Amino acid sequence: MNTRPARFRAPVSLSLLCAVMFSPTFVVRGTAAATPPDTTRATRFLDNPLIFPDDPEAVYQGARIVHNVTVGGVKGMRVHAAFTVKYGYDVSCRMIAYFYYDDADNTPLKSANAKYRTTEGNVSAQGYFKPAYDPAVYKDYQLFVPYDALNMESGAEYDLKFYLSLYDNEGQRSFGKSTWYKFHLTVP
Repeated sequence: MNTRPARFRAPVSLSLLCAVMFSPTFVVRGTAAATPPDTTRATRFLDNPLIFPDDPEAVYQGARIVHNVTVGGVKGMRVHAAFTVKYGYDVSCRMIAYFYYDDADNTPLKSANAKYRTTEGNVSAQGYFKPAYDPAVYKDYQLFVPYDALNMESGAEYDLKFYLSLYDNEGQRSFGKSTWYKFHLTVP
């Protein structure tokens, strides 16, 4: 009869499982099955989709707007975002901010500026990046939006909102959408 408590069995079982999984040669039904010559323990470990998923993941920590910023002689606002990208090492990514009126219908702002609009003509701003770490932590990623891209009357006041979306350029898919961030704007 085994007198050891059950809690001591798990580490032994886990150690045995790891030894079998990562050994270059292991026995299957009494015959030796060798690892193919072009595969090493490291590549088998790194190519495991249970450990490293194919799709990046986003975790948002927050965002804010800073008004009356001048970039290249153009006055506008700057979006500051904090987020983390998991499983996105060396993947070409894009952050996109989409702007709306703060109404029940979620009416998008329209823009005539081709650089700051979607294909539907809605106001957006985007920036490109490629994570150099996994996970990659961005504490203050910034996007600039000129006031003239918003198509709003000077001196008028608006309650607006935006959300952020992270996009995998290689996989052609969005991999993370933030919540709404609301702000008040008095157009200079």
